[in-house]
Amino acid sequence: MISALVLAGGDSSRMGRTKALLDYDGRNFLESVCAGVSAAGVTETIVVLGASRAEVLTAWNPGEIKIAYNKTPELGQISSVRAALKLVSPRAEAVMICLVDQPLIKPETYKLIADFWRSNNDSLVIPKCRRDEAQGGAAARQYDSKTVRQQDADPAVADPLSFKRGHPIIIPRKHFQLCFDGPYDKGLHWVTHHQSVKVLDLVVADAGVIRDFDTPDEYQQLTRSN
Repeated sequence: MISALVLAGGDSSRMGRTKALLDYDGRNFLESVCAGVSAAGVTETIVVLGASRAEVLTAWNPGEIKIAYNKTPELGQISSVRAALKLVSPRAEAVMICLVDQPLIKPETYKLIADFWRSNNDSLVIPKCRRDEAQGGAAARQYDSKTVRQQDADPAVADPLSFKRGHPIIIPRKHFQLCFDGPYDKGLHWVTHHQSVKVLDLVVADAGVIRDFDTPDEYQQLTRSN
């Protein structure tokens, strides 16, 4: 069982308004992400809200989705992860950590990442995409990022700098405690780079995994392209 954690607890200071409620393609960012994770076959979804909690809950009906409240969003993304993990079902074998400002990720990409983890459930899974990827797709290649060699024929290995890691990432239960142990200023980077963690990179042809929207200019570009 995978639980989805949708992080929407930031203060959206750079955007100047609540990112969770920004419109895209007929629905807001939060609705887009929640619809995407449902395609992955997750059993529960937990949305983390912050100072804009009342505003979001007035505009959006969570239904059966759980709501976590991050009282200290100034401590960074990891503080939202910790707030959500406290509500995760004891039956959850892993969590899929999703960002509310990534509305472009395709539903099939969420499913692809979840299915890949189900076949590699002892590992932490991170999607990555070519930086210059213009269009998404369902095709993917994967390799163990701790054992790759520059001379391997896979282009993802031969030219690693052309790829960028993104979200959603999947963290198995055995590493949940690491999310609480690390320093706030290191965030999830401390978890994904911990010596006890085996990481598998999943190369996807969906640029949505590396595209987020933090400023009004970026949002305008998104709406103009729609």
